Amino acid sequence: MLEFWKSDIGKVALGGVIAVFGQLAATSVAWLKEWRFAATKERKDAEYLAMRLVLVLDTLVGACYNAVHDPLREDSEGALESTVLDPTLTLPVDGDYKALPRSLMYELLSMPNKLDGIKEGLAVAAEDSFPPDYHEYYEYREEHWSKLGLKALELIDALCRQYKIPPPERPAYYTPRESFREVVAKIQDAQRERSARNAAIIAKLNAFPPVQSE
Repeated sequence: MLEFWKSDIGKVALGGVIAVFGQLAATSVAWLKEWRFAATKERKDAEYLAMRLVLVLDTLVGACYNAVHDPLREDSEGALESTVLDPTLTLPVDGDYKALPRSLMYELLSMPNKLDGIKEGLAVAAEDSFPPDYHEYYEYREEHWSKLGLKALELIDALCRQYKIPPPERPAYYTPRESFREVVAKIQDAQRERSARNAAIIAKLNAFPPVQSE
């Protein structure tokens, strides 16, 4: 075998093998460079989209906070009315959401649907509420805008962790996460107390024997 490679034919064959391997190596290096460039570009595009999403979501957090803490006011007839508009959300339309992790992409793209669902719920709650305080409506409003604000904060945290983005800076005494949690806990406690009272009333009514007609 060694004698073959020393022959003229072997030398030609060896040169061909070296040339082929050289071409394969050059092709592999070029492909690797292109792959690394594409991967870097995708990562940078995802980071840029993530930064924009953090800003948009933080704006939503502020809007939810304002709606939850709406001071309300009385109209000319003494009924309560809102002074703060309900939150809105417009996600960036020119970003490549496919560059984000699958679960995070789904959660982000479903946020507008969650917001629309709350507005539909508000419309139903408004029909079941009565002046002057419209209690059911404003309780629903506080609870669900708080929950949406907490979801937005959760997504901000996930984006910041995934892409090493500094979290949004907030002034002193503006603590939306703690505020949202307190509001939700307060409302849920009140709902449990109402359910317990209603159950007790129903139990008392059921304890009376039915009236016999003559």
